[in-house]
Order: sequence, then structure tokens, then C-alpha cells
Amino acid sequence: MEEKTQKFEMVTVSSLEKVLPFADIENTETSGSFLYGERYNFQIALKNLEETCSMGGQIKVVGELAPYITFRRADLVPGIARPIAQDDYYLPKEAQLIPDPLFDLDQIGFSSPYKQWRSLWVSVCVPETVKPGVYPTRFEYFYAGETQAVVTYDLEVIGAKLPETDLKLTNWMHYDCICQKHGVKPFSKSFYKIFGKYLDVYVESGFNMLLTPMFTPPLDTKVGGERLTVQLIDVVKDGGRYAFNFDKLKFFIQFALQKGVRYFELSHLFTQWGGKACPKILASVNGKQKRIFGWDNASDSKEYQEFLLSFLPELVKVLKEEGVQEKCYFHLTDEPSEAHLEVYEKCRKLVKGIIGDMPTMDAISEYAFYEKGLIDVPVPIISSYHNFEKANIKELFVYNCCFPTTGYYSGRFIMFPSQRTRILGIQMYQSGVQGYLHWGYNFYRSWLSIEEINPFLTNDSCGPYPAGDGFIVYPVKNGVISSIRAEVENDGFQDYRALKLLEKYLGREQVMKIVADWGVEGYDKYPRSAIEHRKFRETINALIKKQIS
Repeated sequence: MEEKTQKFEMVTVSSLEKVLPFADIENTETSGSFLYGERYNFQIALKNLEETCSMGGQIKVVGELAPYITFRRADLVPGIARPIAQDDYYLPKEAQLIPDPLFDLDQIGFSSPYKQWRSLWVSVCVPETVKPGVYPTRFEYFYAGETQAVVTYDLEVIGAKLPETDLKLTNWMHYDCICQKHGVKPFSKSFYKIFGKYLDVYVESGFNMLLTPMFTPPLDTKVGGERLTVQLIDVVKDGGRYAFNFDKLKFFIQFALQKGVRYFELSHLFTQWGGKACPKILASVNGKQKRIFGWDNASDSKEYQEFLLSFLPELVKVLKEEGVQEKCYFHLTDEPSEAHLEVYEKCRKLVKGIIGDMPTMDAISEYAFYEKGLIDVPVPIISSYHNFEKANIKELFVYNCCFPTTGYYSGRFIMFPSQRTRILGIQMYQSGVQGYLHWGYNFYRSWLSIEEINPFLTNDSCGPYPAGDGFIVYPVKNGVISSIRAEVENDGFQDYRALKLLEKYLGREQVMKIVADWGVEGYDKYPRSAIEHRKFRETINALIKKQIS
């Protein structure tokens, strides 16, 4: 009898492996454990050995957990935009396609080109009605009328629930990009239909704090340039007097709360990188919309001071009425340097004189701002965290972005190994910070917002940023899809929550020792290994299981 020729090779691998189309897969994985309330991820990698492209393949699941398993296909995007300075913890340096956007497996199914690896992203999330235990699960690849390949994966449900995070996690939403990509008017009914889908993915990705555009956020904008107006506050100017309508803001807040957002960042009251000018603000003047503030208005001008003295007290009153006063943070200017201390102090004095105890927070990496009492909640970049760590700051966030590109710091670049993205959660647990910020949830613009980009083709903001830093979700026709980077970043947030759960049983001192013994020290020293990371998380799960048995 003639032996049947193998047409497909299929293996299961960790969520921390990026399945590159032409690279060998060295590290397979056939089991994993997770807690209630956790979305557990792994991958099925498939290689077509036939001299043709297989199109429309489907995956069949056999096992008790089948109803709780979802699949998405990982598509490829360019991974060619690399920083000049880099360390040795990147994916292979040659230009290549890298998996990132995650598409639902709809009627298109799963296609596999000849002799290339492709991956399916597998997510498992079970209700507490599912009993703890190990569930062997079989996955069959069905194509051309028959089963072509089979793999099994043992899923262990641990009978403890992952606690809600106590971190404040924010990733700046760019509302003009939503409007431009989907052809909707800001804050219209059609906008909220699309925005709701962005928020669903946002909250599912672990984020619970939302940038709120009172006025068009003065971020990533060329001096003298403008971004599409996204302004929630309606303003009427009559001579030197102002009137405000907060209905759009109220609706926005309540809509976000219903979606699961818990905290709000109020958009920057002064321009980025120093606070020298005013954000773009439109008002009705004699019945016509007119820009009344912008680049040509100094931040300390008498006119803008009078505007804020009129606006901010009414805003604070509305926030109290909406029940979110205790959940709001004010931004002044993004990423000021020490050269901007004098201007920042003026801005701070004016705003704090009105908002009182409500906190200000900004991405500030110079310790002098906190030392001089100019910031309530500093947000240093992770490479500058050490300047703040011993100051006993009541509320301290961290952020990462397109820098640093060396030193093994965590980030979300497409060419980073996934473990370099995920490690952030364990690092935040060890450092004891209260929050995390990233600037680019869906920035589909070039650097300084000069032109619109297609994020599936251009992921470096037209050159200056490492690939992927500006966004972790992708726009599609009727909404938005997640990415591998968003998923593994949330896996990191879940690692943090698992450590907090273990802390309830063993105490923080003992858990800190476990983390330190594993090799985490600050934001730049950690075991740089996907395999070791998975082992560590399994160890944490085993310790939790031991405590509840």
C-alpha cells in the first residue's frame, strides 16, 4: 500500500513566538494553564508542503473547552523600519514580513502559501462554571474535503479568579484617525458606532483609562499645522465672555463608562514639548465657527488665562455632576524638558489655582519637575524610572515609546520579540508603579501628522519611528482588529494580575523575592527568553494552585 504523502506540517507554539514565514520553528508548546477571568493565548503554526497555495482551510476543535475557544489568523506586515541604534534582542535583522494584525476566521478561512509558515492565534477564556482540571483538546486542519493535520494541546483551568487590575492603563486614542479612516463626523451617531468597537478592543486589551478630547489634543502636530478638529466642548464667545455646552462631553463620558473605561485623562491644555502655545479651540463667534486659540496664542497670554478662568470651574462642576471627579487627571503639556521648567510652572500655577486637588499628570522624565512640586503624577519613560523610584511618590506611572531602542527596555515595536513586550507587566509589579501610558493606540498619521498613512503598509510614521510604535490596532471596513502586540502586552498585564493574586496568599515580600530570583531587576534586566517567561508564569500558576488546594 502506497504511503500517503504529508501535505501539511502543523505544530502548537507559545503566544510569545512570532511565526516568521521562512524561519524554522524551534520551540513548540503542547500545554498551558490559566485562571478564571484570563484570556489565555497560544498559536497553531501551519506549513503547506504542497506546490500550491491552500485556500479556505478551516480548524475543527474537539474537546470540552471547544465552545470557549476562538481563532484569528495572523497576517503579515512589513518589518523593515529599524532604529539606527539597537541591541541584540530584536528579531532577525534582515528586512522581512512579520505577523501582527489578527483577522477573524470568517468565510475566508485560513490560507497557506507553499512552503511558508502561517499561524492561527488561539484564545481561550472560560466561565467559572467550567470545573478546574486538565482538558486535552484536539485541533484538526480541514482542507479539500478531509482532515490534513492534527495537533493536541492540554489546557489546564486553575480554580482561582484573576483579580481586576489596580493599575491605571492608558493608550492614547486618536479620534481624528478614527474619523478619517472610517469617513465619519466626530462624535456623530456613526462615529459612536465605530468608536464603540475601538473601545471594545481597547478594554479587552487591558486598558481602563481614556484620553478625552475636550479640545483637539495638541499632540504630534507640526508647529503651525492643524489636525482634524475633535472637540467635545461647544464654546460661544461674545466679546470677552464665554459660554460652554458640555452635552457632548457628558455623553462621551457615560458611553465610555458603559464600555468599561474607569478613568479619564483630560486632553492637554497647552501644546506638546514645552507648553508654549495653546491647543486649537473653536468657538461660535457671531454665529460662525472660528478658531479662537492655537499656535499663534502664547500659553501665558492674558486672553487664554481669562478663557481658562472661565472654562475650568464649569468643567470641574460638570465632572462632579457626572460622578467622575475622582477618576479624572489633567494634562498640561506632553514631554517637556528641563528647559521648559519656567513655562511649565506658569501653566501649572494657573491650572492648579482653579482645579484645586484634582491631579495633573504628564509624560515627564526630568526629576526636577517633581522635585519643584510642579507635577502630581509624574510619568517618566521607563529608562528614567530610576530617577523617581526612591522618592516615595504617592502615584507614579511609567511610559515607553519610540525610545529607547537599546538597553533591552520593553516596547511594542513590530521587530521586537514578543517577550520583550510582555515583560513590562512583571516589571511594573516589581517597581510598584500605579499606571502605564503609551502614546499610540491608533495613530494612523505620519510624523507630526502631515499626512495620512495606511498602517498595513506604512508602520513607521513615514520614517522616524520604529515600525509599529504608533499603533497596536488596525482599521478595517466596519471597525477595528487587534494585533499580536496588543495581545502579548495584555498577557503582560495579566501576569501582573496573577502576581497580585499570589501576593494575597504569600505576601508582597515573598512574591518580590520570587520575581527577583527569576532575574528581574528594574526595567532593563530580565531573562530574555520566551521559554523562560512561560516557565515563570507556569510556576506562578502552580503556586496559586497550591494555595487553593
